[in-house]
Parts: sequence; structure tokens; C-alpha cells
Amino acid sequence: MAAQCAQTLENMHTALELLGGSLHDVVQVRAFLPQHCRPAGQDPPSSSDVFHDVYRRHFQSPYPARAAIPHGLLLEDLLVEIEAIAVLGRPKRLIESAALPPLRLPYSQGGIQVGNLLFLRGFTAQDRHGDLIGPGDMRAQTEQTFANMAIVLAEAGGTLADLMQTHVTITDWHDYSVDNAVYNRHVRAPFPTRTTVQGGLGREGLLIEIESVATLATPRQVIDAAVPQVGRTILQRRANVTYSDKLAPGLASYAYGVRVGDLLYISGQVSTDAQGRLVGAGDMAVHTRQTLAHLRLVLELAGMGMDDVVKTTVMRTDWRYYASYNAVYREPFAPPYPARSTVCSSLAQKGLLIAIAAMAVAGASTPAVVATND
Repeated sequence: MAAQCAQTLENMHTALELLGGSLHDVVQVRAFLPQHCRPAGQDPPSSSDVFHDVYRRHFQSPYPARAAIPHGLLLEDLLVEIEAIAVLGRPKRLIESAALPPLRLPYSQGGIQVGNLLFLRGFTAQDRHGDLIGPGDMRAQTEQTFANMAIVLAEAGGTLADLMQTHVTITDWHDYSVDNAVYNRHVRAPFPTRTTVQGGLGREGLLIEIESVATLATPRQVIDAAVPQVGRTILQRRANVTYSDKLAPGLASYAYGVRVGDLLYISGQVSTDAQGRLVGAGDMAVHTRQTLAHLRLVLELAGMGMDDVVKTTVMRTDWRYYASYNAVYREPFAPPYPARSTVCSSLAQKGLLIAIAAMAVAGASTPAVVATND
């Protein structure tokens, strides 16, 4: 683990140097660790302990906002994959509070603010003393997680209404309806984007982790389905929301896309039709093509195209379909391809084989500087 983590971070450092930056410019990190990784704080040191130790040596305080999530990785012997967002040459503000869980690992206590963007770390159900709230109780843990997020946003001068993007990891889909009910109470329409997956978490007893991005006091354009769905009614038409009857009614409280300025976040897209019915049962090529068609539609509704995509996170349920997925994935993109992470994860709806979340920047293909391994 030490060698793989060090090499992964060196690769990140090299890529950032080629782009004119450094690890100091990183504001948010998502680390994927193997699902068999033992919890930290054991003897001998676990893979998680080793990861934190190497990570700490490469980053300096203030550390980026971070989530570390056990997921299935592509190669049998692969122990770590790290994706990151960096903002080059802009001053950063560290968000801290005595009301937040104490800082014990190398990540920001609350989040990193750059201009009107606020990158929140992955929050769980720990209180200001670091104690776990609600062992075995998804409702209590989700409430505490949102309480922590609200503290960070308040410190930055915002509220939960400023959330632009959320990535939710739960340990058991049987708790999804409980998590969703609490989520609906705290996050109201027009919703942020949202991707929810099942995965492991780094502490015994944890049931949920939410990492997020917020934009403070900034107008936004929201992409949503025209058919009323969870948390909406047909009477709630908003001027800043673009509605489409080509988008399926959501099964949860999320927007398909949220654009602020030139930046667009897109929720995890899946292989369904406009009525929410599964397309291409059991066929990874069909699932991938349909998912990418949804991605293209959301981009077009936001005034962008596939060339504007700068980053994707791909969640697949079975590595055996990797070749067919990869062959179809390249079809709508032209080189240079966007940055990409691909992990194995359980998805919310029965029969789904793939979900793709994305980040796009309007006009990115024109002035882009791209780091490749050619």
C-alpha cells in the first residue's frame, strides 16, 4: 500500500505540474480503497493507516477536503485510486469550527473555499467530540451528517440551499428510504445534483457519508425532468430551472444537472428511458450507450456538449463487462478524453449495470491544456 499510494500521488503531482500547478492547488480528493481494507487504528497498521501516513507526507496543511471510500478496483492487486479537483492559482480559505468533529486525519476539518465555491469534505455522523451518533440508526446518522454540513456552510456564509453537488455513500441499500426521507427534509427544490452508491466506510458502525460542493450567493441553472417527481409538484415551476420531458421522473430528490457560470455538475446517469424503465437488461454496451445519451442530453439542456466534459466518475457493478463498457465509452468523446475514474459499486435500482456522474466546463475544449501519458 505504501508504494502504491506514493506512486499514485507522484502521478498526480506530475499531472498537475504539466498543467502549471501543484498538489497545493488540490481542493477536493476522493480516494478509493480496496473493500477488504481493515479499519484504521489497529496493530499491525492497516492499509488505511498506511494510506493516511503516505498521504500526509505529500500534502501540506490546509489539507484538501477529502473522502476515502472502500470500492472495488480494476486490477486484482490494485490497492488505491485517487481522483481530485484542483483550482490553480487562487487563494484558498480553510473552513473550521469548534462545533465540528475534531481533526484526526489529513483532511480539512470542514472544507476549502475558493471564491464562491466551497468544497466540503466527506461528512459522517460524528459529533464535536468525535463520537459516533446513532450506531445502527440511519435516520440519526443522516441527521447528524447534515448538521455537520450545515455548520460548514454557515461558517462560509451559506446554507444547505447553496449545495450544488452531493455524493452519497451508504453501506446498505435497505436503509436507502430512511436516508432519502431525511435528505428530502434538509435539501429542498431546486435540488443539487446527487449520486448515491453503496460502499464501505472507514469506521465501524458508520452507515452514511456525504461529500459535497456548494456555490455561495451565485445564480444557477438547474436541469430537471418535466414530470413532477419526489419533492416537486407541477405548480412549482421555477424560472432558473430548465425542464425536459425527455428526462425520467427522478426516484429521489436530485437535479439532473446544476450549472453555475461555466461550471456544470451532472448527477449519476443510468440506462433508463423517459418513463424511468430500464433499457437493455443485462447488456453492458446498451447500458453504457444509453447512459452516455442521457449525459449528452443534460449537457445540451445546459448549453454545452460532450467536448466540455472535463471529468467523469464511472460506477459499474461487474468488472467482467469492462471491455464492452470501455469500447462504447469512447464513442461520443474525441481526444483528448476527459479525466476518468472507474470503480466497482452496487447501484440503487435492480438491473442497473453502470452509472456515470460528470463535471463539465463551458468551452473547455477550446483553451484546454491536457496532461496525457503519450
